[in-house]
Amino acid sequence: MFVLGKYVELNFDTKFQSISMRNYLLEKSRVLFQSEEGRNYHIFYQICASRNSHAEVSELYLDSCTKFNYSGQGSAGIIEGVSDQKLFLETAEAMTLLGFGIDDRRNFFKFLAAILHLGNVDTKKSYTKGGDSACSVPKDDEYLAHFANLLQIDFDSMRKWLTCCRIVTGREEFIKPMSQADSMNCRDALSKLLYAEAFSWIVIGINWCLLTAQKTNRFIGILDIYGFETFEINSFEQFCINYANEKLQQQFNQHVFKLEQEEYVREEIQWTVIDFYDNQPCIDLIESKLGILDLLDEECHCQKGVIPAGVRSSTINASLAQATLKNRA
Repeated sequence: MFVLGKYVELNFDTKFQSISMRNYLLEKSRVLFQSEEGRNYHIFYQICASRNSHAEVSELYLDSCTKFNYSGQGSAGIIEGVSDQKLFLETAEAMTLLGFGIDDRRNFFKFLAAILHLGNVDTKKSYTKGGDSACSVPKDDEYLAHFANLLQIDFDSMRKWLTCCRIVTGREEFIKPMSQADSMNCRDALSKLLYAEAFSWIVIGINWCLLTAQKTNRFIGILDIYGFETFEINSFEQFCINYANEKLQQQFNQHVFKLEQEEYVREEIQWTVIDFYDNQPCIDLIESKLGILDLLDEECHCQKGVIPAGVRSSTINASLAQATLKNRA
């Protein structure tokens, strides 16, 4: 149903009869896009496929998964040999077994459907009196109407704050129109936030079902490292995910290879030395003084700052690619 974070921790009591879960680094960026032959989150496809066959999702204004921006980008909306309707029934049954009542399930599916509708909300470009770029959401936007209805929020307020931002300076407050690009970024950021909240709610519900008075005695940590991922469009969020992956890889190297082998040397244990590539140069390129993060931070302090083309191509693209490829070789 969900893709867990990069690190998941399962905690057990002294009798190993109870378990709780913690998760980190949920890939919220997957809500917005998927690769050509992939999906983002299976639950979106399950509720779309079951819109005409299951009462809990029949009144959520859903359509085919290909009709929504957040689920229709890839070519895997329908997978041969996979029944999303059957998987939806299994998902609903699993939630029931974990103590989620029918109202909980209905509200949860409403939440997910609202995210799909929000992704289809579009804006129309316009201009202010001063000639600045602005935008607006049409009054008859059906997707925003569905979003507002499902979450029981005011349509006009939502329409306003998707295209405007509030700026507070001292005792003064300004309402500033956003450009179309900023408005779409705002919409997508809200979608990712909503999905993250839904994910956290599910984890809390599971932990509540498995709640015990016993304290944690042991835990199993599950670390999922894939390394650098390169997409057709690489966002800043994806860059941060890649950076976090490299830091996790370094932590793994430090404890499994460096410290462990140093312990073997001290205890004079006979073993075959494990050769590995230290990814510290890749991390230094990102976080050291005058590294990528420093350059980005400096440019953010400049109005409409842009990293010089020479720096961007030679320092960031070439050096980062070279360090990453060497690390993965």
